[in-house]
Amino acid sequence: MISSRSRKRRSKLFSAIAFALVFFCALPQSTWAVPQISPVDVPSSAETDVSIPVRVNITSDLPIQTVWFNYENATTGAFGGFGAMVYNETSGLWSYDIPPQSWKSEMRCTIKVTDTHDTAQYSFTIVILGEEEPKVFPWSLVITIIFLGVVLVLTELAFKPGLYRKTGREKAKELEEEDRMRELEGGEEKD
Repeated sequence: MISSRSRKRRSKLFSAIAFALVFFCALPQSTWAVPQISPVDVPSSAETDVSIPVRVNITSDLPIQTVWFNYENATTGAFGGFGAMVYNETSGLWSYDIPPQSWKSEMRCTIKVTDTHDTAQYSFTIVILGEEEPKVFPWSLVITIIFLGVVLVLTELAFKPGLYRKTGREKAKELEEEDRMRELEGGEEKD
């Protein structure tokens, strides 16, 4: 049987837990705000063969854990890179330098920020101005077709009667000649 003292203790414990849950859920929304990413130096276009600096301001009510930057060449579909952005304490900005691009293209970029509670993402596109990548002639396809053609011709020559093998007529003529020779030999032995 439970004593009245233990009931009171349990009641106080449940009350404390309920109060903590209510207090925890009633915290102001700003405490749980998603990190904010504000572009400071985010170019919409850039020249080829020049590194592309990207600078953003990130604000968060909670400590920031990671800031990642990735980019992909939308023209070719090639994945460019994935790396951590660097924080500059003097300016208070986060930065990343995209390596120089060789050809005209379009880059899809994404910044992903994670604090101790939420994750935020900022996406943008940079158009790379310059010469288009030259189209490469498909020599491997030409070489493959020539190789297959040579193999086909050699196979046809190797198995085609008349060049390396005797034709059916030639074989029949030889067999007839052998029969005639046997008959002659058989006739000479009888004499």
